[in-house]
Amino acid sequence: MCDDAIGLRVVNELAAMKLEGVDLEEACCSGLDLIEVMMDYDRVIIVDAIIESGHPTGTVMELGAEAFADTVHGSNPHEANIATTIELGKRLAPERFPKEFRFVAIEANDVGTVTDKMTPEVEAALPEAVKTILRLIQA
Repeated sequence: MCDDAIGLRVVNELAAMKLEGVDLEEACCSGLDLIEVMMDYDRVIIVDAIIESGHPTGTVMELGAEAFADTVHGSNPHEANIATTIELGKRLAPERFPKEFRFVAIEANDVGTVTDKMTPEVEAALPEAVKTILRLIQA
């Protein structure tokens, strides 16, 4: 869906680098479904499009889980937002759930058009998003 592909595109770029000691996962899910995906990792970096953050299209942002405390996400009204999902995961399986979370969010313009092309601003942000994740991996 146009700019919503940015997360998948970043994962594909990172996969081509064959990074040692890094698992990459395409997870087209949200809310509570993410708990299982994140189990048994020390650190998780989630990359995704974000809309209406107040930043120009293509802005790459590094955020913590607290940035999403007031968000609603997912296609089902019964789904939890990412902040609630993380808190629930920590309570359900504290020994198996990651201790560290970072988010790389790229301001999107169009997440509704069915196309395999992103808008030019989001396409141009791809290298910066990849660099941001590489920096976070090395930290």
